[in-house]
Amino acid sequence: MPKVKAVLGHVSVETALRKRTCSRHKSGKVAHPIYKDEACLVVKDSDGSKHNYCQESAEDILDLAANDLAAFRSALGI
Repeated sequence: MPKVKAVLGHVSVETALRKRTCSRHKSGKVAHPIYKDEACLVVKDSDGSKHNYCQESAEDILDLAANDLAAFRSALGI
């Protein structure tokens, strides 16, 4: 049987080895870092750049992704 394609290969969870900047909260009043040893969501773009997201942002991103996947399943009738 052919191998199933992983469509979320560009998304992962990493533990920050140093302080990182949350790509969603990088400026303004809501700006805050991702601290060393904190888990964060990492999204890699096609050009190889990485975007780091804090746990609060990760929850919102994953909720949206879950809704999108549910819509795809519904559209396919599965």
